[in-house]
Amino acid sequence: MNLSGKETIKKVIDGSSSKENARCVVEWFSSTIEGQQFLSDMIDRDMYLEEFSSGQKTISPIQSEIILSRIDKEIRHKRYVRMARLTAAIVVPFVVLLGFGLYLNSQVDIFGKSPYDEIYIPKGESARILFQDGSDVYLNADTKIRYPRKFGLTKRQVYVEGEAYFNVTPAKRRPFIVHAGNVDVKVLGTSFNVKAYEDEEKIEVVLDEGKIEFRTSGNQYALLPGQQLVYHKTNGESVVRNLSKSTNLSLWKNNVFYFHDTPLEEVLRMLERRYDVSFEIKDEKALRYSYTLITRQTTITDILGELEKIAPVKFTFQKDKILVTLRRP
Repeated sequence: MNLSGKETIKKVIDGSSSKENARCVVEWFSSTIEGQQFLSDMIDRDMYLEEFSSGQKTISPIQSEIILSRIDKEIRHKRYVRMARLTAAIVVPFVVLLGFGLYLNSQVDIFGKSPYDEIYIPKGESARILFQDGSDVYLNADTKIRYPRKFGLTKRQVYVEGEAYFNVTPAKRRPFIVHAGNVDVKVLGTSFNVKAYEDEEKIEVVLDEGKIEFRTSGNQYALLPGQQLVYHKTNGESVVRNLSKSTNLSLWKNNVFYFHDTPLEEVLRMLERRYDVSFEIKDEKALRYSYTLITRQTTITDILGELEKIAPVKFTFQKDKILVTLRRP
């Protein structure tokens, strides 16, 4: 402390300094080790002079207590401010991160703990499900789907057994993966149809929009819009073909039947699922016929009536079954 500084301190103690100088001196006393040491030494010296000297002007014990009280209060205030700032520097980012983490976890499954829901659409019915990411899926009759209530942070996964049509919300860093038996369909954002019934030998995937990747245990195939991939479960063979109008194969979601050179056996399986009925083949020769037809779903009686116009196959209702025979000329 220089001489002019000491003179300023003396004037503050004497009460003859300006308010600005007094504030600066108190600030120096309370916020620096040097100031606190200077104050301590000064008070010790003055107390010594108070005891052994006379006739000299010194501060009284009362004045010392007042000054010390003010300085102590200022020191405690400074410490509180510093501690508060340090706490805020630590706590505020933590609270922000915690809040963001809780919000993010409410939207996606960060920790992989989200429970799965499973829905089965019985024969004779259909349904549509909207996922929490904005994607949706149409489910055909006799179809089972298993999906998490919240998709994962890095990928979105569902499991399908049956037939389903997906409209997937694009998310480049969170691919949408459809598991169907031992094959997968990886999607970034697109519309496509998956047909993967357990009791059928083939799995069929048709892409309407976007791009998908069909993956088996040993191969993967990239599909473009308008293409269909047929995977044979028995030998693992995959065939990709171009379609003139791929959307026809997913008309079922609009309650429309579409048959294109479809064997009767496959037609009957589709009708059994859609109407929850059972067919009994009484004449195997009837299975030689195939059907090409587009018709809006009405009743099973109406559908069978249209099929009878195409080929010489007769359908007869008998109790809980529908008999399939050939019409006699």
